[in-house]
Amino acid sequence: MINIYDFKIAHPETFKQLSVRDLLFVYYKCPQVDKLMQLYNHYNLIVFTLGGERIIHLGEKSWTATKDTSVFQSKTAYVQELTETVDWEVLAFYIPDEFLKQFANEFRDQLSIQKTPAISGEIMFEISLNDAIRTYFYSMIPYFTQKLPPSEKLLELKFKELLLNILTNPSNKELLAYIINLSDNFKKPIWQVMENNYKYNLKISEFAQISSRSLSSFKKEFYECYQTTPGRWLTEKRLQHAKMLLNTSKLAVSEIAFNSGFENVSHFSRIFKEKHGCSPLQFKKKPVEIS
Repeated sequence: MINIYDFKIAHPETFKQLSVRDLLFVYYKCPQVDKLMQLYNHYNLIVFTLGGERIIHLGEKSWTATKDTSVFQSKTAYVQELTETVDWEVLAFYIPDEFLKQFANEFRDQLSIQKTPAISGEIMFEISLNDAIRTYFYSMIPYFTQKLPPSEKLLELKFKELLLNILTNPSNKELLAYIINLSDNFKKPIWQVMENNYKYNLKISEFAQISSRSLSSFKKEFYECYQTTPGRWLTEKRLQHAKMLLNTSKLAVSEIAFNSGFENVSHFSRIFKEKHGCSPLQFKKKPVEIS
């Protein structure tokens, strides 16, 4: 599965980028050719669409990225879908948790934290844009084309400017609540990370990464929560989801394998047959008799 932050860092010829420490600005036209791609981020992400479109699927929810729309996405896995509008021109901003915490503590007196709603558990927030936020995004483009790159100090200030513009807009109070909660050292519960991401083909180390835990801490907390290992839980959970899709959908077996987080069709078929005594295709044809 592709860690999209690492992938962009490794391909500066495609993704024009400016960085200071782990903070990353990226400006690009998306090179996606496959209809569906499974991706994940181990940093928070703000995306602004300059033109074209993509569809982002997160669990049961979807969001269509179109011109002059923006979204904040916390650390998670997701599916990115290519549409008939092939081109997608994007500004992307990758922000570690630690920077968000430092920002919230530094500017707490300028943020309306007393009026924030309860934490919703959402992992993606559509950003409500005003003229100041929209102007900010377009003002960033010249930094990628000027001969001398901006200083690291200026880039850090630009990240703070972006966050201030977004979080002082009252329409983005749910996102503000998320960041304030993060600054108070809140970590997503293990169950929430797993339920949101089990359908993606992530490694155990990648689940730990997006849960903001070390691998050893993740495994320890996971066992305390589920009384089993992550590998066993994931296999069973993915098989349950695949069985439901075989029973209720018209998707091909290959699509069901993809949508259930299995590495490939042959791996899915082998694991399914070990569990149910028949192939996924046989089960799909006669689910009642075989089950």
